[in-house]
Amino acid sequence: MIYKTFRITCSVWIFSILFVSFVYAQRNMPGPFPDRVIMAHGEDAETSVSITWRTDTSISEAFLELQYSPAGPIPKAQSKSYKAETRYFVYEHTAEPSVEVHQHLCVVEQLSPDSRYIYRVGSGDYWSEWFEFSTVAADESKFSFLYFGDPQADIRSQWSRVLRSAYRYNPEAAFMLYAGDLINTAGRDTQWHEWFEAGNFIYASTPQVMTPGNHDYQGLVLDPHWEYAFRMPRNGPEGLKESCFFIDYKNLKLISIDTSVDNELRLEGGTAIKKQQDWLDSVLSTNTKKWVILTTHLPFYSPKESRDNVHIRKNFQPILEKYGVDMVLTGHDHSYGRGMATDNPDKAPSIVYVVSVSGPKMYDAGDKDWMVVKGVYTKLFHEITIDGNELVFKGITANGELFDHFHIVKDKKGKNQIIEKLVNGE
Repeated sequence: MIYKTFRITCSVWIFSILFVSFVYAQRNMPGPFPDRVIMAHGEDAETSVSITWRTDTSISEAFLELQYSPAGPIPKAQSKSYKAETRYFVYEHTAEPSVEVHQHLCVVEQLSPDSRYIYRVGSGDYWSEWFEFSTVAADESKFSFLYFGDPQADIRSQWSRVLRSAYRYNPEAAFMLYAGDLINTAGRDTQWHEWFEAGNFIYASTPQVMTPGNHDYQGLVLDPHWEYAFRMPRNGPEGLKESCFFIDYKNLKLISIDTSVDNELRLEGGTAIKKQQDWLDSVLSTNTKKWVILTTHLPFYSPKESRDNVHIRKNFQPILEKYGVDMVLTGHDHSYGRGMATDNPDKAPSIVYVVSVSGPKMYDAGDKDWMVVKGVYTKLFHEITIDGNELVFKGITANGELFDHFHIVKDKKGKNQIIEKLVNGE
């Protein structure tokens, strides 16, 4: 009798473990209802957006319905319908079950600038909720965006707090920018599922901008989610269109370069450095925007004593200084550092370099001379506001406290003055 009871108890215990494991493993599986809806700027930020989502493979045809935002109940008959591009893909990783999906993409163009829209995605009986977004005003009026260093680890549990704090702080942000390492293990769909759960409707209503980090690569291959699950502007050099691009937004040119490709640009015989150098020079030589900010994953200058990326500075800093780039926003080193520096002894430092982290994975920071402000074991998000000739930068902790604050004021000749602001009376 005791043996029988023990056997039943063990059976129930084993079944429970297997059942919980099975259910957890299936959390990232798609169904017929759209999920992982994410918005990005189109080629023209004033008049276009790109929206992606996924379903299971039972949905072979999908649509986006769009209309101006109404004050009351939604008149569905007034919606304009757009047919999505649908692609089949299987996300595979040795550590978890394969995920078979239909990824849907819809690029909506010829929108009215400075207008408020609502949209939903789906087909038949399976539709998302209605999401709301605004297009850009075709002027140089004031705007803000949010910037995050590496989310990477414990995304659903801990990083979600930082993202949601940032959204509460500024729900009208023009876009959200990520400096790489969005997840920890390239290709693992369960980790991407955590990232999408963390942001949910935020991603569908605020344009997302991202540059890849080393953890977004598996060897020399960029995680396929970058190609299938979302869409960045495709105006970069051939072979790097998913990771190297620019966005013109009012009086800002925002540029992403990919420093994680070709084994962090150290691969002998790799072509990514030369391609990006030529492309970057071309983009900056024809720039007409007042402000230029570059984002990439590897820091030009690291806060960590044991790290340095001289090869990044050697290959890109002369181009940035030649054309007067204002700021470089990066991640990778899991601490905070901000300052100005140059490797050119004949030049005064002119570019503000920022390294930041938003996820819970943390490293120590050193006492390197280039840093004006440093931070350790502090999760941060940043609000960057551009208003005419002034840029305001704020670093804010996960619990909403101001951590770093400075202004850049641009004179009539385009020369920048840095104005440090007091934080907590210091």
